[in-house]
Amino acid sequence: MIEQLRELSARLRNLFVIGEFQKRYADGEKKDQIQVKTHNNRVVEKKEAFPYGFYAKAKSGRSFIFCQGGNLDGFEIFPVQPSNNITLPELEEGDVAIYTGEGGYTVYREAGDVETYAKGDGKVTVNTEKGDVEINAGGRGGIKAKTEGGNLEISITGSGKAKIVCESGKFFLGNSSIDNCALLIGLIDEIKAIVTAGSPASQTINPATQTKLEAYKMKVKQLYAESA
Repeated sequence: MIEQLRELSARLRNLFVIGEFQKRYADGEKKDQIQVKTHNNRVVEKKEAFPYGFYAKAKSGRSFIFCQGGNLDGFEIFPVQPSNNITLPELEEGDVAIYTGEGGYTVYREAGDVETYAKGDGKVTVNTEKGDVEINAGGRGGIKAKTEGGNLEISITGSGKAKIVCESGKFFLGNSSIDNCALLIGLIDEIKAIVTAGSPASQTINPATQTKLEAYKMKVKQLYAESA
């Protein structure tokens, strides 16, 4: 009876074992295995048991090892906990962070803010296979990027119906009433149509100047789209 109790006690004590991360490796069909050394210097190897929707590759730290029936012959390695030399993002109660030891992080604030930070020369990349990319600012406007007909179109809209579109190498800048291209072309046409006061009443800008203005109008059309 006493021996049975001792064996049961040992199994309960060994249900969870703390181990130190040693290394990460791939061995043939075994992808992304890790080595963990237990408190009694036993080294175990297996893939970490991550919850659905989350995956990480720690480089150092500690991990809990769950031993079925208190026996290391059947075990699971829980995700590695950060070591003490890792600087964690500053959080308030209720906040959540996704971070790396030395690189960037994203913080989800309980108040509703989302902060993404890339350290050093790091960049923030958003990729889609076929779909559009949209950033909406609470109904006040936003940014949308999409591909159509092999061309990239980027539009920026505001609550006042203002819109900026980059498409096929041209820009459209305007609102529901007027756009920048129409304004510039209209200005050039007005300059071309200038008539001087006094006699003779039929005086206009000389043809050479009109030709230059027409060439300038074509340059405007090369940069700005007349519609979007």
